[in-house]
Amino acid sequence: MYPILVDNENNAKKMEQKYARKYPVFYDESNKVSQMLKQEKRWIKLGRLPGLLVIDKEGIIRYAYYGKNMHDIPENDEILQVLEKINKI
Repeated sequence: MYPILVDNENNAKKMEQKYARKYPVFYDESNKVSQMLKQEKRWIKLGRLPGLLVIDKEGIIRYAYYGKNMHDIPENDEILQVLEKINKI
């Protein structure tokens, strides 16, 4: 898992210390990655909407989920099913 925060390095480090600890939090200060992955941004919804993408070793997006609000994320079971399916390919 590689979380990418559309923010600066300093805020990414804070998020890493608070939530990730074992995993690095990458940052996209220029907003290029989020634009490339078509992640929405809505000021009414308090900023960037969550996006979860599963990308295989060849760089193919095998699953994409774009939330409608900050609490709209897929269930763990759904993601585990996607990962199991990819592992069989």
